[in-house]
Amino acid sequence: MFLIPLRKNILIKMEILDEPKAIRLKIMDFLSRREHSSREILNKMSNRVESKEMLLDSIKELVDDGLLSDERFAESYFQSRKNKGYGPLRIRNELKQRGIGDQLFFSLSNEVNWSKYALEALRKKINGDLPTEIKGVLKLKRFLNYRGFDFQDIDRAFELLKNE
Repeated sequence: MFLIPLRKNILIKMEILDEPKAIRLKIMDFLSRREHSSREILNKMSNRVESKEMLLDSIKELVDDGLLSDERFAESYFQSRKNKGYGPLRIRNELKQRGIGDQLFFSLSNEVNWSKYALEALRKKINGDLPTEIKGVLKLKRFLNYRGFDFQDIDRAFELLKNE
C-alpha cells in the first residue's frame, strides 16, 4: 500500500494488487461503471499492479471471455460523442487516444450524415438567431470546426439552415 496525491493536501491510499483474482475484480469494478478500451484499462491499472504480465494476462482473459471489448467500447463512445454534437474529426482523434484504430472508427462512421449533426449543433448554438455579419458567421464556423466537423459538413449545414 502506498499514498498518492489526489489534490493539493489530499492523499489517498492505494493498494498494490499482486494476485490475478484481485486484478480481475478491480478491472470488473471499472467495467461495471462504463465500457473501457483495453488501453484505458492498461493505463488505469499499470501503477496499481505488481506485475505488468499479470495485468496483461487478466486483460487478455477478459477479452477472451467477452467482458472487455474494444469494439463495444468504440461503438458506445462513438454514439455518445455523436449525440453530444461532436464531429468525426474530434471523435476519431479521441478514439485514437483511447487505443481504437481508424478501421473501427471508419466502420462506425461510414453511414453517418455528418452534415445533419453539424446542423443540429449549429441550431443549438445559434438558438434561432443566425448572425448576418461575416464575423458572427466565421465565429460559428470556428465553433463547428472545434467540435470536429470538416469544412464540407459545416458549409452544408449553413446551406441547409439558410434553405429552411
